[in-house]
Amino acid sequence: MKSRTHTLAYIKRQAKNLKKERAISHLQALEIISKSLGYANWMDCRRSLSQPKNSIAEKVVHSGELTFTDWLKKHSKRDSPLGDLARDMLDDNTWPLYDSLDEYRSYLGFRHASYKAIEALERAWKTYKAYLARTGKPRTVKPSTKKPSQKSHDERKITYVQHATPIHFRDRTVEKFAPGNKAWISWEGKKAIPVTVTEVDQVYYSFRIERPLKEAGSEYYLRLDEVRSTPELACMNCVTN
Repeated sequence: MKSRTHTLAYIKRQAKNLKKERAISHLQALEIISKSLGYANWMDCRRSLSQPKNSIAEKVVHSGELTFTDWLKKHSKRDSPLGDLARDMLDDNTWPLYDSLDEYRSYLGFRHASYKAIEALERAWKTYKAYLARTGKPRTVKPSTKKPSQKSHDERKITYVQHATPIHFRDRTVEKFAPGNKAWISWEGKKAIPVTVTEVDQVYYSFRIERPLKEAGSEYYLRLDEVRSTPELACMNCVTN
């Protein structure tokens, strides 16, 4: 019989203790605790004990935000690690509806996913959160002021580079960019895409896609050595999986 006296917080604490005792993943511990209380699995337990006001579906209805799963579906046709992750998700009949990166990371660990899949998940989650932050910001109307005529968009075009020889990641260097700088990236080493750097940390450059126009404004992030100053360098230092 399922116990109705335990809360999700209590079950998570028990799972945390069990994880330490048995040296297993947090998701495995949640599955064991849930089944011991009579639930089919952790997802069944979570659905049963969650209050409607805390459900993800309720949050989506009131906030208008896409869930990570629905956002990921939109990228299933991409020829990139993000697209690979989206297609794997669509083929996974047990893919859960979580609202935190840690839970998805634990799920992939439970499914014995490769480190590349987990890395793709972490990148996708950061891009997803950036999307939510961008679309959730209220638009303000600024007073009209006359300014010198300026181009309102990036004039650079997608550039195809012939005979670019990829540089092994161990031999690559890093170019320095600051937020607002123009740069280039290449997914497969033949086509360079114009981007604008938006954020810098010790490992990654975050950037905004400028072309093609249908993807302009989409935000991603890549390793420091994969963002370059020219189309030729971008193709030589293309994205590695």
